[in-house]
Amino acid sequence: MNGDKIRWGIIGCGDVTEVKSGPALQKAGRSELVAVMRRDAAKAQDYAARHSVPDWHSSAQELIDNPAVNAIYIATPPDSHLDLAKLAFDAGKPVLMEKPMGRDTAECDQMIADAAAAEQPLIIAYYRRALPRFEKMRSLIAGGAVGQPRLVQITDYRAHTARPQDDWRVNPTLSGGGIFFDTQSHTIDWLGYTFGKPSRIRGITARQAEGYAAEDFVAFTGLFGEVATVATCAYALGQDREEVTVLGDKGSISMSFFAHSPLRLRRADGRNELIEIADPEHMHQPFIERVVSYLLDGTKNPCSGAEARQVNAVLSDIY
Repeated sequence: MNGDKIRWGIIGCGDVTEVKSGPALQKAGRSELVAVMRRDAAKAQDYAARHSVPDWHSSAQELIDNPAVNAIYIATPPDSHLDLAKLAFDAGKPVLMEKPMGRDTAECDQMIADAAAAEQPLIIAYYRRALPRFEKMRSLIAGGAVGQPRLVQITDYRAHTARPQDDWRVNPTLSGGGIFFDTQSHTIDWLGYTFGKPSRIRGITARQAEGYAAEDFVAFTGLFGEVATVATCAYALGQDREEVTVLGDKGSISMSFFAHSPLRLRRADGRNELIEIADPEHMHQPFIERVVSYLLDGTKNPCSGAEARQVNAVLSDIY
């Protein structure tokens, strides 16, 4: 795209934009945040004031039409992604989209088609692809630290907590699924990014506590490339425990995906190593740096619509 800087407008400045992404858009090189939008005008104005953003809107179309904005970041729940992306593409502006890309693969396919028809970039914010400790884990695996990777074990246990009625994350009409759909989409993307195309996916879901409309238990098995994967995710328990472990024929490596933790490398010969890598203050920033380079320099799309659609295809197979 033309220009020497990406001037972002955010549609939907909710929690994810407060620390993870909003400041990242401001602090990344050749990037600035020039406008934000929320349907609640008072909240939009408050966000702009607190984050020193020059302009705010209560209408998505008004933000998209703002001449100071040359790229759109859509940070709303998935039910609105398709329509908002189409508005941005029709205005000739590229889109960075929060994950999951859509509620199902049909929505993903339409977004990909709309982006192609408008000849506009579409990037999906699976930002763990760029986080330093995740990249370190990938490099260790690729470098043979655990030998040939054979198995990934995913454990995500959470204590049961009441959810407000307006929590979109556990309303499948808005989100496409429940907590698993929203959060573990990150893990599914990382597995495909690291090991290759998914296949033979099988899943089971249940509503054990029945505290909300969405499922609170999901388990699945499958292959990513040639690596077997087994996941157990239960959100109505009396404890919290979360970890991803990659086991090979010469060792294993593990860490938490959703809270900061060191990498734990265990070698078959008994040598163990604890590797500390701090997460950045603004978790999206390394990914945003890649997005800016893609848009301004023509480097590889850090996560294309086609790649993110693959995540939705896995979710569909599981559900």
